[in-house]
Amino acid sequence: FVTERLLWGDMRRKAMFTVGRKKKGGVLTVSRRPFQHTVLRRLRELKKIVPDAQDADVDMLLRRTANYICILEFKVTVLRRLSAIYGV
Repeated sequence: FVTERLLWGDMRRKAMFTVGRKKKGGVLTVSRRPFQHTVLRRLRELKKIVPDAQDADVDMLLRRTANYICILEFKVTVLRRLSAIYGV
């Protein structure tokens, strides 16, 4: 869920393609921000977040991201249990 939100963002908040008003010829205009640029930008952001992912290709980046998420979830579990034991 976290990875999906990082990669794709909240689709309701910002549309990838927007349709503009009709021009004189009656043709609708579409914004020039293609889907590929959005994905590449989000992959660059992900490389900044995940440790040791600066030089990784997309496949390795996604694997390291999944591994990092598992590590973070494990840390949260440990901290919750410690908190329950010590009553914090």
